[in-house]
Amino acid sequence: MYNSKKIIPLAQGSTRFNISKSNFIKVKIAIPTIKEQTKIANFLSSIDKKIEQTQVQLAKTQSFKKGLLQKMFV
Repeated sequence: MYNSKKIIPLAQGSTRFNISKSNFIKVKIAIPTIKEQTKIANFLSSIDKKIEQTQVQLAKTQSFKKGLLQKMFV
């Protein structure tokens, strides 16, 4: 069962929901194993690297565009 499905029924309130500490402590929350956490971390790191590479490429492309525009108006 998803963690949120365990917690939502415990929430009380109309516009802002609260959960009492005693009820929250009773909920067992599943967390990924160390192996799964490592896999997730590696995946997110690879996404970060791809984003960084894309940002570098974008900066180079913008610089190239700027150079072309300067040559057009000289």
